[in-house]
Amino acid sequence: MVTKSQKVRLGIFLIASLAALIAVVVIIVAPRLLEVRDTYYIGFTDVSVTGLQEGGSVKYHGITVGYVEKISLDPKDLRRVIIELSLDRGTPIKEDTRAEIAFLGITGLKFIELKGGSNEAKSLKPGSFITPGKSVTEAVSDKAEVLAEKTEIILNNLATLTAPESWGKILNLAENASETIRELQVLLDRNSQSFTNTLANAEDISSELQALAKSDSLRRIVSNLMEITEALKEAELVSLIQEMNEALDHTNSVLRDMEVVFSKSRDDLYYSIESMRESADYLNQFSRIITEDPSVLIRGAKPKHAPDFDLEKKR
Repeated sequence: MVTKSQKVRLGIFLIASLAALIAVVVIIVAPRLLEVRDTYYIGFTDVSVTGLQEGGSVKYHGITVGYVEKISLDPKDLRRVIIELSLDRGTPIKEDTRAEIAFLGITGLKFIELKGGSNEAKSLKPGSFITPGKSVTEAVSDKAEVLAEKTEIILNNLATLTAPESWGKILNLAENASETIRELQVLLDRNSQSFTNTLANAEDISSELQALAKSDSLRRIVSNLMEITEALKEAELVSLIQEMNEALDHTNSVLRDMEVVFSKSRDDLYYSIESMRESADYLNQFSRIITEDPSVLIRGAKPKHAPDFDLEKKR
C-alpha cells in the first residue's frame, strides 16, 4: 500500500519535472517569440515550390539570414504562390534584390536564395514584396527546352541524311570519287616515266647548283660585289651632291638673269617696231600728197578745211 510520504515524493517529482520542462521550453522558445524580426514577402507566378517547406532557410549570398515563415496561395490569383519570410532584424534588403528558389544539395529540398542588391539602391521596407528572380526550375526548364530543340535539329538532320534521296546522292558521290581515283591512277601510270625523268633532271640541276656554289667563280663574283660596295661607301658622295646642288643653283640664277634681259629687250624691240610703223605711215602720206600736188614742195601744204581767221575778225 502506497504511503502518504510516497505520494508526496511522487508529487514533488512530477512538479519538479514539469517545472524543468517548462523552463526548457521557455528558454528555447521565448527568445524566438520575443525576438523582433523583419517580414518580407515573395510572389512566384506559375512556379512550383515543391521541396520548399515552412521553416526552410533563407540565405543572402550564402549566409543564413532567416527562414520561411509561411507558404500560401494568393486568393486573388491562384497561379501565384506567396512566401512569407522572417529575416533577422536589419537585414539589408534593397529594391534591386532578387529572390530565387534553389536546391539544397541532392536531397530535393529547396531554400530561398537572395541575390543582388547594390549600395546605391534604396532599402526595401519590411512588409514589402521582394522581386522574384528566375528559379532553378525555370533555368532547368529553359536548358531542357534548348536541349530538346537541338536534339530535334539533330534528329531532323539524321532523317534527312538517311532519306532515300540523300542515299542516292551519297552513292553518286562515292562513285564519282572512285572514278576520279581510277583516272588519276591511269594518269600516273601513263606518265610515270616523265615524272621519273623530271625528278632526275631536278636532281641534276640541284647538283650543278651545289657545284656552282662551291666554285671559285662564284666566290670571285661575291668578292667583286663586296669591293664595289666598299668603294661606294668610301666615296665622298656627300661633297659631290653638294657641288651638284651649287652648280644647279648657279644655273638657275643665270637663267633668271637671262629671262630679265630678254623681257627688257623684247619691250624695246616692240617700241622700235611701233616707231618704224608710224614713220612708214608718215612717208606714205607724204608721197601721196606729192603725187597729187607737186607744187606743195614749193608753196607748202595747207590743211584742208582750215578755219578762216579773217572772217572771224570781220565779225
